Amino acid sequence: MVSIRAVVFDLGGTLLDWPDWDEGSPRRWAMSHEHLLARLGPRDVPSREEYVQAMREAELAHWRLVEHELSSAPPSEVVREGFRRLGRQPVAAEIETALDGYARAVVGWAIPFPDSAATLRTLKVRGYRLGLLSNTWWAAEWHDADLALHGLADLLDAVVYTSDLPRSKPHPLVFREVAERLSVDVTSCVMVGDRMVDDVAGALNAGMRGVWKEHDRPFPRPPDVVPSATISQLSELPPLLQRWSGP
Repeated sequence: MVSIRAVVFDLGGTLLDWPDWDEGSPRRWAMSHEHLLARLGPRDVPSREEYVQAMREAELAHWRLVEHELSSAPPSEVVREGFRRLGRQPVAAEIETALDGYARAVVGWAIPFPDSAATLRTLKVRGYRLGLLSNTWWAAEWHDADLALHGLADLLDAVVYTSDLPRSKPHPLVFREVAERLSVDVTSCVMVGDRMVDDVAGALNAGMRGVWKEHDRPFPRPPDVVPSATISQLSELPPLLQRWSGP
């Protein structure tokens, strides 16, 4: 059996949590609208209700493309699509201002799971290379700020956000990308995540082991996807890896 040299973590639902994601997203778009209004003035900005609805629809449309086509897109494209739904062709300044407002709105939104930092520190001391692989349309710097805020950034050797890539999990390209940035072969990596398809099946198909962080959220759980192991808390990971490593 190939020895494990690296552990790759999903972000949302695994290391960090956004417990009110569905309810909180419209509020963040409303704050983006306020920022846009303050910078551009009322004549050039649609109503708050129209703006929030269009941007939220664009965001959800992005996630449908992720699910069905395994594609990805940068934050500018999500906002551009939102403006299209408003019947507008935005200029660069509008896109940048809308994104700046959203970036300000999400500061401090995420919270870490209680054992995230301690687990990463333990694995780091044991010599594992640590990576992050996240399906996201957010800009890298937004997520990086959260990681830094919660003491996780310095514990990770490589971070990969699909907003910087043409594909998303479970496409094998993104798993190969994070393994390459960690300077290890995919077969020596373990992927840990809360989604059975995106994280576990994607990892297994790419040649990694896939550890499922179980939960009761309604994500797809195909019966033919069998994780390499199942944990309920990240703190279970170090002893699991030690068992796999043998005496």
